[in-house]
Amino acid sequence: MMIDEVKEVITPGWLYLINSFAKDNKRDIDLELKKPKHGMIGKYMFFSDDKALLITIAKEILLKYKLYYAKVPLTDTPNPSPGFGFVLCIYDVSPRFKHDLKKFADEKTIRYRYWKSDSDTLDGKYSKEFRESQ
Repeated sequence: MMIDEVKEVITPGWLYLINSFAKDNKRDIDLELKKPKHGMIGKYMFFSDDKALLITIAKEILLKYKLYYAKVPLTDTPNPSPGFGFVLCIYDVSPRFKHDLKKFADEKTIRYRYWKSDSDTLDGKYSKEFRESQ
């Protein structure tokens, strides 16, 4: 599979990156979304001032780890808060690749803030790694 096999879908506010080859992960995500507070679904989070770089690594990660989708903001203006820039969220049903994905970040141009479940997002909670990065 090649990186250009990941489709880009524009929605209000977001650019979604879809790996249609990740049928098992899509099925698992669909099942989790039916549960209260989205079950265990969550996202691996990366931050960078370079949105194009985030899109490139998202495509690579989606294909390599057979994950179904990711998103980046549609805007071309990064968040002005230091250390935030653009956010890349790569979705999965568990934090099974939490430590593996660290290798995609150099902590200078791309910052990795590990895993955040949708239930933590809905409850306004942040991961230990995210809090320590502030």
